[in-house]
Amino acid sequence: MPDFHSLPPNTRPEGAVRNNGPDDLALERYKIRELAEGWPCYRDACEWENFKSIFHYPDAYVYTTWTGRTPIADFIAASQAGMDRGAFIMHRIHGTTTDLQGHRAVTKMKATITQRFVLDGCEVDAESDCRFFFLFEKRQGRWGACFVRHWYEKDKLIPVDPRRVPRLDDERLERFPKGYRYLAYCQEETMGVKVMLDMPGHRNEGDSLTGKKHDLLYVQAKQWLEGEEMDI
Repeated sequence: MPDFHSLPPNTRPEGAVRNNGPDDLALERYKIRELAEGWPCYRDACEWENFKSIFHYPDAYVYTTWTGRTPIADFIAASQAGMDRGAFIMHRIHGTTTDLQGHRAVTKMKATITQRFVLDGCEVDAESDCRFFFLFEKRQGRWGACFVRHWYEKDKLIPVDPRRVPRLDDERLERFPKGYRYLAYCQEETMGVKVMLDMPGHRNEGDSLTGKKHDLLYVQAKQWLEGEEMDI
């Protein structure tokens, strides 16, 4: 029987504080959580100057299905241009944890990405349950995100009007990883983008490319907290 319930060995940063601990570190974790939760709160509301304050701007990078790895300034510009063309993306936050070690931290934030599309003449919402993955660093007394990635774990497509359901191309749909299959299908169909096919998935995806990328993020989280220089 495959072991889908365990994480890879040697991926837990033993030297990190993640809950309880000294009160001063609890305050640091609170600051970091507030930054992480600013992503959906600021981006969804077009509060771009507030959004920039999450990062060590402009040196940070983000990585999404529709942009790949991109500098934060370019991501903001692409997001603004997409909104002007009708892109409508919202987020819901479900919980946040932070591992803190010295001047570095890793935050994992459970969220749902929901994007509205018009597909085959029908309004639909593609929803992907995911986890945001933030690599934070404290510089000159200020925390800021250096890299942001995601685990895309499970998604679905919901008709806005239950009386109108779009028809999908099954062969094209099967091209996309199962963790963000419907989101990717709709993005390519309506946004004129080529979606990344190697985004980290869920642990139960095993030895697939997206499953391996899931495990790699855990390895990189440990490396980051232990002070290694890295490029995500």
